Amino acid sequence: MATSTSNVTPTVTGALTSEIETEIVHFFVNLAHALGLPKSHGEIFGILFCSPKPICFDDVITRTGISKGSASQGLKLLQKINAVRQVYVARDRRSFFEAELRMRHLLEGFLRQTVEPHLGNGADHIARIESLADENDNPLHPVLSDRIQSLRSWNEKASGLLPWVLQLANPSKNLDPPDPG
Repeated sequence: MATSTSNVTPTVTGALTSEIETEIVHFFVNLAHALGLPKSHGEIFGILFCSPKPICFDDVITRTGISKGSASQGLKLLQKINAVRQVYVARDRRSFFEAELRMRHLLEGFLRQTVEPHLGNGADHIARIESLADENDNPLHPVLSDRIQSLRSWNEKASGLLPWVLQLANPSKNLDPPDPG
């Protein structure tokens, strides 16, 4: 049996089909933890990643052992960042999901939903800080003034770099190798 090197242990209590699937789910639980996401998000993505066919919402709950609320919340966030998509299954009214397997889609969704909004908010926040500094009768300590300028510079550089990174991740570009199937 493979040993784990992480402190994060998956809470999967449902029917994982093999030790390999268990380890893959554990891998995504650790990744979710590293990204600051709940373990359940890693569990959901892990079982969808392992599945050769889409999985319905109820099976996500059964296989992960998480609540309906956690499953719903996790699937919504994973869809929002392009990690999971809802798919149609003929003659079945249930909601089915599958994992996104193309790295560029995952990267683009993650950057657009997590990094991009923070850069815009960061610029607004820095402007408020500068406004407070201008209103203050006492001059800022030179170190603090330099730190505020550093924040502005970092935010501007990151904002300028993000479009280039998103361009690399743009799904309209054929950056992935052809699908062998």
